Amino acid sequence: MSRVVGIRGATTVEEDSLEQILDATQDVLVRLQELNGFSSEDLASILFSTTPDLRSTFPARAARRLGWTEVPMLCTHEVDAPSSVPRCIRVLIHWNTDRGARDVRHAYLKGSRVLRPDWAIPPLTGPGSNLTAPEDPLREALASAPEVSVPQAPVAPAPRTEVTLATPISVLPIAFQGEPGAYSQEAIFRLIGDDYAPSESGAPSDSARSRGSGDVPCVPCPTFRGAFEAVHQGRAKAALLPVENSTTGSIHEVWDLLLSHDLQVVGEVILPVRHALLGVPGASINDVQVVVSHPQALTQCESWILSHGWQPEPGSDTAGSARRVAEAGDKTRAAVASAVAGSRYGLDVLARDIQDVADNYTRFLLLVPRAAFVTGARAPGFDAASPIKTSLVFATRHQPGSLYAALAELAVRDISLTKIESRPDRRTPWSYIFYVDFEGDPSEPRVAQAVAALSRSASFVRVLGSYPTRTLV
Repeated sequence: MSRVVGIRGATTVEEDSLEQILDATQDVLVRLQELNGFSSEDLASILFSTTPDLRSTFPARAARRLGWTEVPMLCTHEVDAPSSVPRCIRVLIHWNTDRGARDVRHAYLKGSRVLRPDWAIPPLTGPGSNLTAPEDPLREALASAPEVSVPQAPVAPAPRTEVTLATPISVLPIAFQGEPGAYSQEAIFRLIGDDYAPSESGAPSDSARSRGSGDVPCVPCPTFRGAFEAVHQGRAKAALLPVENSTTGSIHEVWDLLLSHDLQVVGEVILPVRHALLGVPGASINDVQVVVSHPQALTQCESWILSHGWQPEPGSDTAGSARRVAEAGDKTRAAVASAVAGSRYGLDVLARDIQDVADNYTRFLLLVPRAAFVTGARAPGFDAASPIKTSLVFATRHQPGSLYAALAELAVRDISLTKIESRPDRRTPWSYIFYVDFEGDPSEPRVAQAVAALSRSASFVRVLGSYPTRTLV
């Protein structure tokens, strides 16, 4: 015979309004259901209480919004106490279950954490404080919890099952930053050259197969912003842009442009970058005095350049630097770019693999207009076996523990982060937004629940895309 166990929860609101009280109460109810995996039919009753400073009170309506219409509920008003937490809502759920009391998970959110730090979510102290390895009962509860539908809450990305993975995304022509011969164009050719380099007969040509490129229609753009605008203006259907290098870190301008433009990430390409020193025909390393390239490329080869005593000179991009060296015809000037760019502009390779770190990779994102993206469609160059990652950007409320709480939404669900980085929020001085990448697909219940929970706890959330990833070799 089942017995009744109690599940306790609490949270706080910033102001005394019915809307905030209902949203906050719904948040704690959903959190308790996620943690314990109960069904509303198994609940004996729920007791709600609010502190005296909350006048707009009737928190039981939050449970009704969740569809818990058959559960007996009682709302009470607490007496004033000097030690009470302001604007606090408490919940006591009576659950008919065989589960032992030690396996029941409680949830104290926001300002109510000070009441029971050992029951705080995310946990602040106690055995659950190691967020990267939550307690086994918590993992088991999350694994067995049903996917919760939260009315009026921000909607997580739709599952990928609406369209088969065989459905291609139209991406031609593709915009990139730089001039012909740039690493970005090399990544385009190597990603989709065989799929989109037809011969006159309509099939991929033999030369395209051997080079991994072919005549893939591309739109070179002098700046990153220009590549975004080329997509928005219809001159290109997609853009492939670098966002991070394994040696020098993020390309912040692209991340900022992602936030200000309505493009969707549909694929990630990781390209091994092998820099070469390029000079005019007949030049030798002993002739070189000045080395020109994109600042990122110069930084990736900084030690090698300084060891020769050469003067680095920044340029707009690698391939453009190679072209300008070729046009100048000066043996004292060399460029850092790819060997492919050297061949394109008639330069000699004076040295290969000059990057300071041998394993040097650049990460590119394939972007299409959000309005043109069909959920579940396949980006060219990827297949159903490709791992899935999700990128999002969010902002936290200005209160203690807000970032900790936001990241814990992922940690307690065993979601592995692959990137986190803060950037200034240009709307408010000394405020910051956070870019996060993690492994997982929104079609997984734990990922959908995490995004929905983060949307409730953060002040702003935008999913940049869930996409396959591919490392080129």
